[in-house]
Formats: sequence, structure tokens, C-alpha cells
Amino acid sequence: MILKGLSAAVCRSLFIFLLVVSASKVFPYGGSWIGSSAASTTNLQITLRDSVTGNRISGTVAVAGNDSTDTFATDDAGRGGFRLVGGRNDLHVSAPGYNALDTYFEGGQPMLDVTVWLDPVVIPGEMRREAIASRLRAGTTFVHGHIIDDKNGKPLAGARVYLANARTETVSDARGYFQMNVPTPPIDPAGDLPGSDDLVVESGGKVVYRRTNTFVAEGATHFIIDVDRETARTVDGTHKMLAASQNRLRERAASLAPEVQFSGNDVAIDQRDAVSATWPPTYAGGSDLAAATVNAPFGLGAVTVPTSIRVGFTCPTSTTCSTVQVYALDTYVRLGLDDEWISSWNTNSLKAGAIAFRSYGVYHVFHPKTATYDICSTTSCQVIDPNDSAASVDLATAQTTGSIVTDAAGNNPFFAEYAAENNANLCPDGMTGNNGTWPCMSDMVDAGQTFNGHGRGMCQWGTQRWSINQGKDYVWIVNHYYNNNGAGTQLRVGVLQSGSNSVLPPPTLNGPGVDNAAPGSTVTTLTPVFDWQPVAGSDGYGLYISKFNGSTYDLVFNSETALGQPIQGTSFPLPAGILQTNAQYRWNMSSHNIAGYGTANTFRTYFQVSQPVSISGRIFTSDGATGLRNAGVTLTDSLGVVRTATTSSFGFYAFDNVTPGAAYTIRVSSRRFRYQSQTVQPSGDLANIDFVGLE
Repeated sequence: MILKGLSAAVCRSLFIFLLVVSASKVFPYGGSWIGSSAASTTNLQITLRDSVTGNRISGTVAVAGNDSTDTFATDDAGRGGFRLVGGRNDLHVSAPGYNALDTYFEGGQPMLDVTVWLDPVVIPGEMRREAIASRLRAGTTFVHGHIIDDKNGKPLAGARVYLANARTETVSDARGYFQMNVPTPPIDPAGDLPGSDDLVVESGGKVVYRRTNTFVAEGATHFIIDVDRETARTVDGTHKMLAASQNRLRERAASLAPEVQFSGNDVAIDQRDAVSATWPPTYAGGSDLAAATVNAPFGLGAVTVPTSIRVGFTCPTSTTCSTVQVYALDTYVRLGLDDEWISSWNTNSLKAGAIAFRSYGVYHVFHPKTATYDICSTTSCQVIDPNDSAASVDLATAQTTGSIVTDAAGNNPFFAEYAAENNANLCPDGMTGNNGTWPCMSDMVDAGQTFNGHGRGMCQWGTQRWSINQGKDYVWIVNHYYNNNGAGTQLRVGVLQSGSNSVLPPPTLNGPGVDNAAPGSTVTTLTPVFDWQPVAGSDGYGLYISKFNGSTYDLVFNSETALGQPIQGTSFPLPAGILQTNAQYRWNMSSHNIAGYGTANTFRTYFQVSQPVSISGRIFTSDGATGLRNAGVTLTDSLGVVRTATTSSFGFYAFDNVTPGAAYTIRVSSRRFRYQSQTVQPSGDLANIDFVGLE
């Protein structure tokens, strides 16, 4: 034997060496062991990443499980390997400059490959909202991102980045960051979707990364790109909505199957996992969590909103995912919402989507898919690709943080389903629902559309149509789909629970102006009083007035900057010096609370300012030459408001300070003669509006 003749000390040293080598194969990234019985433990491989740039992070993992605690550090590439004891293991993951994250895993199961995304305390300068806004240009899409060498976890500098069809390219800097403005491709008329392109990265003179069928939507899109400089990597960037438009016939057939076959928000039907016969479903892998299981809340209401979520990736089915990624809850929303909604959609559509996406995730934290993860990352649950995100979605997520839909009692998270197009699913055209547990409900904005989904919950395309065509805010949209604005029955009884840091919807505008199209109604004062309806929870409001310059509108009053504080109450007399006569204006408002100013009304109210006019004339007797004294003359507007005047000794009358542009009816009353009424619509002073008596 090879050890024969060696000293005992040498033999012990060689044994230890072999043990270390064996451990390195089980834990290739280093790490340590927890517990002593391999039969009841789980080998955990963990990687820490920056949720904004994708950079690898060197951090610390504190583990507590089965009366044992330990702390381990990841290496410079953010990697570590550990052994978890049987039963529940609570992990506290932290790194300098990052917000800590809490999660948990069960020991006594196969090896776990886990990535934890940590949020930086300070957002990098290039990723701040104002920096991105400064790069937006009309007719272009701002494409930017960070490139990471997957081998060493370091940023990749000097990489050539371009869109295959746009003919625009750039080079990554020392931080792996790249940026470019590319022409926004036309909307695809077949699916009414953004145009697509292939995002390509070259390094060392060869293509190392290609993301195909990538939406190039209006606004700003960010990518986290992992490259292997030795092996070219191709990623399919096809958006769920594009896949949905290609699978409508297959979906239609699947939508007619029993509800319990569906476990999520799929629009591209795959192999569904069987769930329990109850609806909403619970899963074999988990049950309702005890309160202690859910992390500290960051919203208001009876339902505790968890701070993190475990997501299964590499999923043959929704319950057989082989890797896990862990996110702070809102990071999960902002990195996933653009994979379910279209990032260029109206902000109220995106906010409604953020609440639905967050609610669906929270439901699965309370009802996890398996012991290893809460929810999967495919269309069997809801889609998330952490490697792309959009500035518009980041904002929608931030402005609805903590807001979820709960059950009717407000005690449990609601199973907030949604689908691409819910029109006419076993219901008449112009209605949403499944004519069963989700009763048919009027959804007029979707009339004429082809059904594409399952008919339950929120209609994704409907959120866009309600916001841009009807001016509805996100609160109205959420309540419309999940509780029929307070009149819901059966499963349509979800209740919106607003987070303490969520912005509020805008107020309903009263006046001046009552029209949502130019030129609107007319006011005759330069200091009108603006009125609106109160919004519950608001501590003030923002008022924004713009003047028409012949082709577009210029902002002339912003109360945020003009006053330096929110407007109190529900009315505001505009100071002099802002409006001008013979000019056209429009205005809208936002609500303010602890989270700041919310989004202003999508539909603005229009009005025009004109000098008041006069209407005058003479009342004659039946001879047409003699004026009639002391006759009564009335001027009635379209709202029924009546003004009166009495003729002079020679039969003259006059009405001053009349608002131009409106229709008025003039009537004469006399004991001696009858008079035919007249209707006028003055644009300036009207004279000689005379009346001759009838016998």
C-alpha cells in the first residue's frame, strides 16, 4: 500500500489534506459546515449580488437553526458554501453598504444553489432617477446596463455593445457600465407591442452574449449581463406578451379546462401542476405561515407584508425548480413587473400591475410552492427576469410600496390573478370573468378584443386601456378588477390595503373647466378658484396649470415649486399674474402624503380665459317703433341659472359680465304683449338683440 513506511504524522497530514480536497468538491466556493450528521443536513451554495448593478458582493451570512448558530463570509466573488442542519434555518444576509435581508431554508433536502440579491443603501449615480431622466430623448430608447464576467464576478470593461438592427453601439467602461440612446422602433401593429431587437455583446473580437427578441420600449431599459468570454451565450428575451400573442388558440382551449388545473397567471400554457381542489390553491410544498415566519411588515393593515421572497428558477414545472433566488419584496416587483406588463404603458397601468404582481407574490410567501421556494419564475406562476428592468417600472414599484390586495375580511393576502386579455371568456363581449367563480363584469374598454388568458382577476391590457382611454387611476383599476368597485361577489372580493409609503391617486377635479378636450369651458376672471374632491389619507395636493402655445402646452404654474408645500383643503384661489386673457389652459392635480406627491390626473381639465361680454337690446311694443318700459327680461344659461333685468323708459335692457362661448336664452315678460324667446351664443359683445311684441 502507498502509505506503508510513512510516519504516523505524515499519514495524519495526508488524511487531512484528502478531507479538505473532498470538501472543496462539495463546496467549490469555500465555506464551512453546520452540524455533524450529513444525513440530516443540506449543502447550501450561495452567491451574493448587487440588485442594481449585478455585481458580486463579499458579505456575511448568519445562520440560526435547530439550536445552533454560526456566521460565514462569502469570498471576493460573493460565493460561499455551507451545510445547513435539518429543520428550519433562518439566514440573515448582510454586506457593508447594503440593506440586510432575512430569509430561511429547510435542511435535510438535496443541495441548494441560492443567489441572494441585496439592495445598495446608496444607488449608483448612473442609476439614479434624475440621471436617467436627463438621458431620455424624444424618439429614442435609453439602453444601459452593467456587464459582469461570470468567471470571476468582476465588471467587464472594453466590451462592445450594440443592438443588431439599430446600428447604434457603445463600449463598457471600467465598471462594466454602458449606455446609449437608440431609435425607438415602431410599434408592432400585429400585437400592438413595442418593436424588438437583438442585444449583442462582443469581447476580444468575438460575440460572447446575444439577447434575442428584446423589447425596445419607449423610456429607459437597464440590463444586467453575465458573460463567459470563452463560450458564447444566447438568451431568449421574448416577452410574455409577445409569446401570448403567438399562443392564443392553445390558450383558448386550455382556458375551458377546470379552474383547479391552473396555478398561476400563465398566458403561454405549459405543464400545469396539480393543486388542491380548493380555490385559491394551496400547495403540497407549503402551508399558511405562522406570523413569526413572515419578516417585519412595511405597510399598514391587518396583513403583514413580507420583506423578502424566495423564487425558484430553472423550472421544468412550477414545483421542480432546481435553483433559488432571494429578493427583497419590492426588488422582486421592480425586476419582474416589466416581464409581465409593458414598461412603456401608462403609469397608472404599471402601478395597478405592481400591486397585482406584489399581491400574487405575497400570497405565495404565505402559501409557498415548496419547502425550498415560495414561487416559481415562469408563466406557471409569474415571470421574472432579474437581468432586465425599466425606469418606469422602478417608479411604479416605489410609489406603491407595501400596497397589496387582501381578502374581503382584510386578514389574508388575496390570490390576485391576472391575464393578458380577459374579454369574452364565457361572458359576452365587453365583459370580463369566467361566468363562474369570477362572475361576468362589464369591462367596456376591452370590447372586441380576442380572449387570451384565463378570465380571472385583472386584465392586463384592460389596465392600459382604462388608464389612457378613460383616465382612470391605479386605485380605481385595482378595485375595478378585484372587487367591482365595491360590488364584487364570489371570488371578486379583494380589498386594496395601501402601504404607508405608497403614493395616493389624484383627486377628482371639479372646476374651472368641465371638459376633457380643448378648448374647454370659458372663465372670465384671471384669478379663478380651483376646486376638487378630497382624497382619503392625503395631507395636501399639487396643482399644475399649462398654457397652450399653439402646438403644445407649457407649464405656467406648479404649486410644488411656487408654494413650497402642499395645498391644503379642497379649493385654491389662483394668484394674479399667471393667467392671461384670450388664452387656453389645462390643469390637473396630484395628492400628497408621507410618500410624497403621487401621479397627476391622466385626463386634464381644459378651460379658456376671455373677457366678459355684454348682451343688450330694446323691447318694442307691437308697432315696432315704441319702446316698452318696465318689461321683465331674463337671461338663462345652459345650467338653468337665471339673471333678470327691467327695461328703461325707452325699452332698453342690458346684461353685463356675461361669460362668452356659452348658449343663453332670452325671454321677455309683459302684461300687454307676447314675445318670442331668442337663443344666443356670444363670442363678444352683442347689441341690438331686440324684441317686437305680438298681439
